[in-house]
Amino acid sequence: MSVVASDADLLSPEVQARSIRTSRIGYGLTTAMLTAIIGVTAIDGISGVHVFGVDSDTVSAAGGGYELTVTYGAVTRPALATPFDIDVHRDGGFDAPITIAVDRRYMRIWDENGLYPAPSAEHNTATEVVWEFDPPDGEDLHVTYDGRIEPALQSGRSGSVAVLDGTEVVAEVEFYTGVWP
Repeated sequence: MSVVASDADLLSPEVQARSIRTSRIGYGLTTAMLTAIIGVTAIDGISGVHVFGVDSDTVSAAGGGYELTVTYGAVTRPALATPFDIDVHRDGGFDAPITIAVDRRYMRIWDENGLYPAPSAEHNTATEVVWEFDPPDGEDLHVTYDGRIEPALQSGRSGSVAVLDGTEVVAEVEFYTGVWP
C-alpha cells in the first residue's frame, strides 16, 4: 500500500500554525470590511446620512418678498443624472421678470441636457451665470436643470443660487454636491 503525502504533511507544525493564523486574519479583515460596507449602505438607505448613490437635499432662503428653494444632489457619482431644481415663490405673483444667478464654477460640473423653462435672457459675469425668466402665471416659478454630472469629475463642488432684484441679492442659498468616483 502506497501513501501519498499532502502539502500539509510536508510543512512543519509551526508553518502550518502560521498559515492558519494568516488565513484567519485575512478572513476576519474581509468579513469586517464587507460588514462595514453593508452597514454604511443600510444607514444611507434608512437615514438622512448621504453616502452613496444619488441623494438630494433642499436649502431655502427668503428675502425681499421672495422665497427661494433649491433641490440639489447632495451626493452623486459621475455620469449620473442628478437633481438641480430652483423654486421661487412670491405672494401675490410676479409683476416683473425674475432674475436668478448661479455660481459659474458649480455649473461647470454639469453636462446639460436642458433648462426648463428656457430663460428669456441670460448672461455671464466673472463668477455667475445669470438667467432672467418671464413672470409666470401664479405665485411660483419652477426651474428644472436637466443634466448629469460630468463623467470625468472625481470630487465635489460647492455652489450658490441667488434671486436678484436688479443687481441686489435678495435671497441666496449655498450648498455642496459631493461626487464619489
